[in-house]
Amino acid sequence: MMNEIIQSTVTNVLISVACLLAVMLFVFLVKEWRQLGAWIAARKASAEAKSAESIQNALWSVAQEAYAKAEAALGELSGPDKMDIALNYAVKRLRALGIVVNADEIRAKIQEAWVKLDKIPKQQSGSVVSTDVVAEVVKSEFDKVVQR
Repeated sequence: MMNEIIQSTVTNVLISVACLLAVMLFVFLVKEWRQLGAWIAARKASAEAKSAESIQNALWSVAQEAYAKAEAALGELSGPDKMDIALNYAVKRLRALGIVVNADEIRAKIQEAWVKLDKIPKQQSGSVVSTDVVAEVVKSEFDKVVQR
């Protein structure tokens, strides 16, 4: 009789401890799972931000390259014709890199490059930078971005 009571009590205590450990393990896993999910989400957002930054850098480099090509090769054409040539070049170059971007965004980057790079020869004191030099500088910068 006494053995049965002791055995019953020990069994109840062991079952209670096992249940308590199971609940603690469950709570720990849920808490860690949330933190793991937050960590994964943060890493994913970071990778997307870096990817977006890389795409923007490549887009900027291609826009500069397109500007330089249009200026160097087609100096006698007017603005809209040059823009069409630069836009076509940029679209082909970006597609070759596996980057798909809206044509309006590409056009905006080319226009931005046009405004910034068009000022370069005027800002030099007494010397004019040739478009070949600009094209080479842009190409070297673009190669650096693509290598990353």
